[in-house]
Amino acid sequence: MTPPAGQLEPLDGVANDAVGAMDLVILHWNGMGIEIRIGLGWMLIAAAVAILLFAFSRSAVRRRLRKFRVRSVKLKFGGAEAEVCPDHDTRRVAHQAWVEIKSRKVGLPFDADHDVIVEVYDSWYQLFSVLRELAKSIPPDRLHDCDDTREVVNLLLKSLNDGLRPHLTQWQARFRRWYEVEAQKSECADLTPQEIQKRFPEYDALVSDISAVSAKFVEFADSLARVVKEQS
Repeated sequence: MTPPAGQLEPLDGVANDAVGAMDLVILHWNGMGIEIRIGLGWMLIAAAVAILLFAFSRSAVRRRLRKFRVRSVKLKFGGAEAEVCPDHDTRRVAHQAWVEIKSRKVGLPFDADHDVIVEVYDSWYQLFSVLRELAKSIPPDRLHDCDDTREVVNLLLKSLNDGLRPHLTQWQARFRRWYEVEAQKSECADLTPQEIQKRFPEYDALVSDISAVSAKFVEFADSLARVVKEQS
Protein backbone atom coordinates (compact mmCIF):
# COMPACT_ATOMS: atom_id res chain seq x y z
CA MET A 1 0.00 0.00 0.00
CA THR A 2 1.34 3.41 -0.95
CA PRO A 3 1.61 5.87 1.96
CA PRO A 4 -0.17 9.22 1.74
CA ALA A 5 1.69 12.05 0.03
CA GLY A 6 4.33 13.72 2.21
CA GLN A 7 4.98 10.63 4.31
CA LEU A 8 7.96 8.34 3.93
CA GLU A 9 7.56 4.63 3.69
CA PRO A 10 9.00 2.74 6.69
CA LEU A 11 12.53 1.67 5.86
CA ASP A 12 12.99 -2.09 5.96
CA GLY A 13 10.62 -2.31 8.87
CA VAL A 14 13.06 -0.57 11.16
CA ALA A 15 10.79 2.30 12.12
CA ASN A 16 8.36 -0.11 13.69
CA ASP A 17 11.00 -1.61 16.00
CA ALA A 18 11.25 -0.31 19.56
CA VAL A 19 14.52 1.49 20.32
CA GLY A 20 16.45 -0.31 23.06
CA ALA A 21 18.13 1.66 25.85
CA MET A 22 21.59 0.74 24.57
CA ASP A 23 20.93 0.90 20.83
CA LEU A 24 23.61 2.97 19.21
CA VAL A 25 23.27 4.86 15.94
CA ILE A 26 21.45 2.94 13.25
CA LEU A 27 21.42 4.40 9.74
CA HIS A 28 19.16 3.13 7.01
CA TRP A 29 19.26 4.56 3.54
CA ASN A 30 16.44 3.77 1.18
CA GLY A 31 16.93 6.39 -1.47
CA MET A 32 14.51 8.90 0.02
CA GLY A 33 15.52 9.22 3.66
CA ILE A 34 17.87 8.37 6.50
CA GLU A 35 16.75 7.03 9.81
CA ILE A 36 18.90 7.66 12.90
CA ARG A 37 18.12 5.95 16.19
CA ILE A 38 19.96 6.50 19.49
CA GLY A 39 19.06 4.63 22.66
CA LEU A 40 18.40 6.54 25.90
CA GLY A 41 21.41 4.95 27.58
CA TRP A 42 23.81 6.28 24.96
CA MET A 43 22.18 9.72 25.13
CA LEU A 44 22.80 9.85 28.89
CA ILE A 45 26.40 8.72 28.42
CA ALA A 46 26.95 11.40 25.78
CA ALA A 47 25.49 14.08 28.08
CA ALA A 48 27.74 12.99 30.95
CA VAL A 49 30.82 13.07 28.72
CA ALA A 50 29.87 16.55 27.49
CA ILE A 51 29.54 17.81 31.07
CA LEU A 52 32.92 16.36 32.05
CA LEU A 53 34.60 17.89 29.00
CA PHE A 54 33.06 21.27 29.81
CA ALA A 55 34.23 21.16 33.42
CA PHE A 56 37.72 20.04 32.37
CA SER A 57 37.99 22.81 29.78
CA ARG A 58 37.04 25.48 32.32
CA SER A 59 39.61 24.15 34.78
CA ALA A 60 42.26 24.05 32.06
CA VAL A 61 41.49 27.63 31.07
CA ARG A 62 41.83 28.80 34.68
CA ARG A 63 45.19 27.03 35.00
CA ARG A 64 46.41 28.58 31.78
CA LEU A 65 45.31 32.04 32.88
CA ARG A 66 47.20 31.64 36.13
CA LYS A 67 50.33 30.64 34.23
CA PHE A 68 50.13 33.60 31.87
CA ARG A 69 49.65 36.28 34.50
CA VAL A 70 52.69 38.55 34.40
CA ARG A 71 52.18 40.88 37.35
CA SER A 72 53.57 39.64 40.62
CA VAL A 73 54.02 40.98 44.14
CA LYS A 74 56.68 39.97 46.63
CA LEU A 75 55.43 39.05 50.10
CA LYS A 76 57.93 39.37 52.94
CA PHE A 77 58.07 38.27 56.54
CA GLY A 78 61.44 38.46 58.21
CA GLY A 79 63.86 36.67 55.91
CA ALA A 80 61.13 34.70 54.11
CA GLU A 81 59.83 35.85 50.74
CA ALA A 82 57.18 34.60 48.33
CA GLU A 83 56.31 36.00 44.91
CA VAL A 84 52.61 35.79 44.09
CA CYS A 85 50.37 36.83 41.19
CA PRO A 86 47.26 37.78 43.16
CA ASP A 87 43.78 36.84 42.00
CA HIS A 88 40.48 37.62 43.71
CA ASP A 89 40.72 34.97 46.43
CA THR A 90 44.39 35.65 47.15
CA ARG A 91 43.68 39.37 47.55
CA ARG A 92 40.75 38.57 49.85
CA VAL A 93 42.97 36.56 52.22
CA ALA A 94 45.70 39.21 52.07
CA HIS A 95 43.19 41.98 52.77
CA GLN A 96 41.79 40.23 55.84
CA ALA A 97 45.27 39.61 57.22
CA TRP A 98 46.34 43.20 56.48
CA VAL A 99 43.33 44.66 58.32
CA GLU A 100 43.94 42.45 61.35
CA ILE A 101 47.63 43.34 61.57
CA LYS A 102 47.26 47.08 60.95
CA SER A 103 44.41 47.39 63.47
CA ARG A 104 46.53 45.91 66.27
CA LYS A 105 49.65 47.02 68.13
CA VAL A 106 51.89 44.55 66.34
CA GLY A 107 51.33 46.44 63.08
CA LEU A 108 52.85 49.64 64.51
CA PRO A 109 56.37 50.37 65.80
CA PHE A 110 56.64 49.88 69.55
CA ASP A 111 56.45 53.17 71.48
CA ALA A 112 58.42 52.73 74.70
CA ASP A 113 57.01 55.92 76.22
CA HIS A 114 53.33 55.19 75.61
CA ASP A 115 52.74 51.49 74.91
CA VAL A 116 51.85 49.20 77.80
CA ILE A 117 53.53 45.82 77.35
CA VAL A 118 50.70 43.86 78.99
CA GLU A 119 48.25 45.40 76.50
CA VAL A 120 50.66 44.62 73.66
CA TYR A 121 50.64 40.97 74.69
CA ASP A 122 46.83 40.93 74.88
CA SER A 123 46.68 42.29 71.33
CA TRP A 124 49.27 39.80 70.07
CA TYR A 125 47.35 36.89 71.59
CA GLN A 126 44.14 38.02 69.86
CA LEU A 127 45.97 38.41 66.55
CA PHE A 128 47.46 34.93 66.89
CA SER A 129 43.97 33.43 67.18
CA VAL A 130 42.52 35.49 64.32
CA LEU A 131 45.31 34.72 61.83
CA ARG A 132 45.20 31.03 62.72
CA GLU A 133 41.43 30.95 62.08
CA LEU A 134 41.93 32.84 58.81
CA ALA A 135 44.45 30.25 57.64
CA LYS A 136 42.08 27.43 58.65
CA SER A 137 39.18 29.04 56.75
CA ILE A 138 40.80 28.47 53.35
CA PRO A 139 39.24 25.37 51.70
CA PRO A 140 41.74 22.52 51.11
CA ASP A 141 40.91 22.35 47.40
CA ARG A 142 41.74 26.05 47.09
CA LEU A 143 45.14 25.47 48.69
CA HIS A 144 45.70 22.54 46.34
CA ASP A 145 44.69 24.41 43.17
CA CYS A 146 46.19 27.85 43.78
CA ASP A 147 49.90 28.26 44.47
CA ASP A 148 49.47 31.97 45.27
CA THR A 149 46.85 31.45 47.99
CA ARG A 150 48.99 28.66 49.43
CA GLU A 151 52.01 31.01 49.60
CA VAL A 152 49.97 33.65 51.46
CA VAL A 153 48.71 31.07 53.97
CA ASN A 154 52.23 29.68 54.45
CA LEU A 155 53.51 33.14 55.32
CA LEU A 156 50.59 33.71 57.68
CA LEU A 157 51.55 30.55 59.55
CA LYS A 158 55.21 31.54 59.47
CA SER A 159 54.34 34.91 61.01
CA LEU A 160 52.74 33.03 63.91
CA ASN A 161 55.29 30.28 64.38
CA ASP A 162 58.45 32.29 63.69
CA GLY A 163 57.19 35.76 64.62
CA LEU A 164 54.86 35.82 67.62
CA ARG A 165 55.33 32.40 69.18
CA PRO A 166 59.09 32.56 70.00
CA HIS A 167 58.80 35.94 71.73
CA LEU A 168 55.66 35.02 73.65
CA THR A 169 57.23 31.75 74.77
CA GLN A 170 60.37 33.47 76.00
CA TRP A 171 58.97 36.62 77.59
CA GLN A 172 55.21 36.78 78.14
CA ALA A 173 54.62 34.56 81.18
CA ARG A 174 57.77 35.81 82.91
CA PHE A 175 56.93 39.49 82.37
CA ARG A 176 53.26 39.16 83.34
CA ARG A 177 54.14 37.40 86.58
CA TRP A 178 56.74 40.04 87.43
CA TYR A 179 54.43 42.92 86.51
CA GLU A 180 51.55 41.65 88.68
CA VAL A 181 53.83 41.51 91.71
CA GLU A 182 55.61 44.78 90.97
CA ALA A 183 52.40 46.76 90.44
CA GLN A 184 51.23 45.84 93.96
CA LYS A 185 54.30 47.33 95.67
CA SER A 186 53.71 50.51 97.63
CA GLU A 187 56.52 52.37 95.87
CA CYS A 188 54.73 51.82 92.56
CA ALA A 189 51.38 53.19 93.71
CA ASP A 190 51.90 56.55 92.02
CA LEU A 191 53.68 55.24 88.91
CA THR A 192 52.14 54.83 85.48
CA PRO A 193 52.12 51.39 83.83
CA GLN A 194 54.83 52.63 81.46
CA GLU A 195 57.01 53.66 84.41
CA ILE A 196 56.43 50.39 86.23
CA GLN A 197 57.34 48.21 83.23
CA LYS A 198 60.65 50.06 82.85
CA ARG A 199 61.68 48.61 86.23
CA PHE A 200 61.73 45.10 84.71
CA PRO A 201 65.29 43.73 85.14
CA GLU A 202 65.58 42.78 81.46
CA TYR A 203 63.57 45.69 80.13
CA ASP A 204 66.00 46.72 77.37
CA ALA A 205 66.28 43.20 75.98
CA LEU A 206 62.52 42.73 76.19
CA VAL A 207 61.71 45.97 74.36
CA SER A 208 64.37 45.26 71.75
CA ASP A 209 62.73 41.93 70.98
CA ILE A 210 59.23 43.46 70.90
CA SER A 211 60.48 46.10 68.46
CA ALA A 212 62.06 43.44 66.25
CA VAL A 213 58.80 41.47 66.08
CA SER A 214 56.80 44.62 65.32
CA ALA A 215 59.22 45.59 62.55
CA LYS A 216 58.66 42.21 60.86
CA PHE A 217 54.89 42.62 61.01
CA VAL A 218 55.04 46.20 59.73
CA GLU A 219 56.99 44.93 56.72
CA PHE A 220 54.58 42.02 56.30
CA ALA A 221 51.56 44.34 56.43
CA ASP A 222 53.12 46.62 53.79
CA SER A 223 53.64 43.68 51.42
CA LEU A 224 50.10 42.43 52.08
CA ALA A 225 48.82 45.88 51.14
CA ARG A 226 50.61 45.62 47.78
CA VAL A 227 48.93 42.26 47.17
CA VAL A 228 45.54 43.84 47.90
CA LYS A 229 46.14 46.73 45.50
CA GLU A 230 47.65 44.67 42.67
CA GLN A 231 45.43 43.64 39.77
CA SER A 232 45.80 40.22 38.20
